[in-house]
Amino acid sequence: MDAGKQLNIDGFIFDEQLKNIQQFESNKNLSVHWELRTILYLGILLFISGIGIFVYLNIDTIGHQAILASIAIICCGCLYYSHKNKLPFSNEQTKHSSPFFDYIILLGCLLFGIFIGYIQYQYSIFGFHYGLATLTPTLLFFYCAYIFDHKGILSLGITGLAGWAGLSVTPMQLLEKNDFSSTSIIFTALTLGAIITLFARYCDTKNIKKHFSFSYNNFSANILFIAALGALFTQPLKLISFILLSGICFYYIKYAIAQKSFLFLLLSIIYGYIGLTYLVFSLLTEIRALEEILFLFGSLYTAASCAGIVLFFIFYKKILGIKK
Repeated sequence: MDAGKQLNIDGFIFDEQLKNIQQFESNKNLSVHWELRTILYLGILLFISGIGIFVYLNIDTIGHQAILASIAIICCGCLYYSHKNKLPFSNEQTKHSSPFFDYIILLGCLLFGIFIGYIQYQYSIFGFHYGLATLTPTLLFFYCAYIFDHKGILSLGITGLAGWAGLSVTPMQLLEKNDFSSTSIIFTALTLGAIITLFARYCDTKNIKKHFSFSYNNFSANILFIAALGALFTQPLKLISFILLSGICFYYIKYAIAQKSFLFLLLSIIYGYIGLTYLVFSLLTEIRALEEILFLFGSLYTAASCAGIVLFFIFYKKILGIKK
C-alpha cells in the first residue's frame, strides 16, 4: 500500500485528492537528463579507449604517420565544429543549445592530448623536456575551458598544470625513483595549490567565471592538504608543518561556511584529524611514553574521536549556517 492510499485511509486526504495525486504521478515526465549525460561521457571514454586498443593491435600494419594523421583530422574536426558553433564569450555561465556540443569539444581536447603524447613518445619532438609535452595540451585545455565554458576541460587543464609543475621540478627523479616525498615536490605542490586558490579567489572577486571556483578549490584544497600532510610525515619540522596544515584547514573551513559547502568542511575535518592524530602519537613516541600510557591515551583518543564524528554530523548544518 502506497503512502497516498494510507493517507486516504487515515482521513488526511479525500478520495478526489487521492485520484488527482495518482493521476499526476502517472502522467508526469520522467527525466533522463543525467542518464543521457552519463551514456555520452561513457561513449567518449569507450571511443578513446577503442582508439588506444586499435592503435596497439595494428601499429605494425597501419604505420605511425597514418595513425597520427587520423587522430589529427578528427581532433581538428571537433575543434572546428566547436569554434563555429560556440556562443560569444561571457564571464557568466553559458549553455549551448546543442546537447552534443560539450561532448564534441571534450572529445577534441582528449584527442589532442593523445596526439601530443603519441608524437612525443614516438618521435620525441620535445626531447627530454617532458614538461613541455604536458604544458602544450594544458594551455589548449585552459583556452577551451574558458572559451567554451566547459568544467570538464577545466579539470583536464588543472590536472595537466599539476603534472607540468611536478615534471618541471624533478622529472628524472619523479619518473625513475618515484620520489614523491622530496622537499622540492612538496614545496611545488604547496606553491601550486596556493596559486590556484588565490586565482580562484581573484576570479570570484572580479566575477570572472565564478562557477569555475568549485573546480579550482576542489583541486587546490586536495593538493594543499596532501602536500601539508606529506611535509608532516616526511620532514623534520613537524610542528611547523602542522601549523601550516592548521592554517589550510582554517581557510577552507571559512570557505565552506561562506559557500555552505559540506564537501570542503568535511575535507578540512578529515585532513586536520589525520594530521592531529599523527602529530600527537609521534610526539608521544618521541618522548618514549610508557606502553600503558600510550594504550590508555589511544583508547581515550579513539572514543573522543568517535564522539566528535557523531557531533559533527549532528551539528554540521549549524556550522554551515544551513537552516534546513
